Amino acid sequence: MASPPRRTLGECLEGRGNNLDFLRFAAATGVIVSHAFPLGEGLANSTEPLMDFTRGQLSLGLVCVAVFLVISGVLITRSWERRPDARGFLLARTLRIFPGLAVSLLLTAFVLGAVFTTFPLAEYFSSRDTYTFILRNLTLVEPQWTLPGVFEGNVYPAAVNGSLWTLKYEVGFYLLVLGLGVTGLLRKELALVGWCVTAGVSLLHIGRLGFWPNLGLAFGGGLVIYLWRERVRMSPWIAAGCVLVLVATSLLGKGLSIAMGSCGAYLVVYLAFLPSRLASFGRYGDFSYGLYIYAFPMQQVVAALMGGNNPWWWNAALAFLPTLVLAVLSWRLVEAKARFIGGRQPHPAPTFS
Repeated sequence: MASPPRRTLGECLEGRGNNLDFLRFAAATGVIVSHAFPLGEGLANSTEPLMDFTRGQLSLGLVCVAVFLVISGVLITRSWERRPDARGFLLARTLRIFPGLAVSLLLTAFVLGAVFTTFPLAEYFSSRDTYTFILRNLTLVEPQWTLPGVFEGNVYPAAVNGSLWTLKYEVGFYLLVLGLGVTGLLRKELALVGWCVTAGVSLLHIGRLGFWPNLGLAFGGGLVIYLWRERVRMSPWIAAGCVLVLVATSLLGKGLSIAMGSCGAYLVVYLAFLPSRLASFGRYGDFSYGLYIYAFPMQQVVAALMGGNNPWWWNAALAFLPTLVLAVLSWRLVEAKARFIGGRQPHPAPTFS
């Protein structure tokens, strides 16, 4: 007797159960682990195992960022298709990113910075850099990593929040979806062509393009998979084949970013809709964004308090709990309220951004 066909992504999206909250939480936690190597042990003393395995192509942190972007590619595209209203789209995206970010920057500059600066407080608060840290990081255009006299003696010196560099890419991809949607170009055939062009550009290694091509492959992978959702079936055999491709490109030392944007994107979506008890993981809230924006400063605090080089696992373990507390407070006091102001429930089910 023939087995019934596997569910398509379109059918999965119509259901209510998914593992998206868990995947985002796991990705945010993975970023903490990745950053623990340089922040705890210093760049000269540590090598992340995944960088060795992939022949220097990807760190765990970049893999986790790719997971975030794949999920965003699916959900943000879905959000536009369900409600193709430019004003509502921009408002929802703005309230998702900027209120939580603004509060974290204020706390970092005026509380954490004041506690850990080696400058006299009068000099710290009169320094222009204390205030440009907030303004430049809030606008996302030209991030500022340092605060006057803060963390200068750490094994990874001076950087206060190195995680914020990805946010301009995230916002840029939101605007890309908006532009394609408004112009009527958000179509599956064009999206696939665009992804292939991006893959070709990524092979050219044009330095001035920064991370746009490689991160665009991840976001674009999610976008393309969503637009082709009625043809994409959730198959364990396809998932296994994707794993083999990812391992092969890792061992070859080339092609992994393209494999991440295609095979990796499929794996993320497959795991997101694999039936499991993790579907209720986010019933108390989505703490992944708070984990992401608060972890780096907390890991630098741990490094400053411990002094000298410390094992990566020690840095990650000690920083995780205070970061989680801040993430929960960020969700409850800032992010959920901002979503409610924007006309969305604080935590809808299924959880679609």
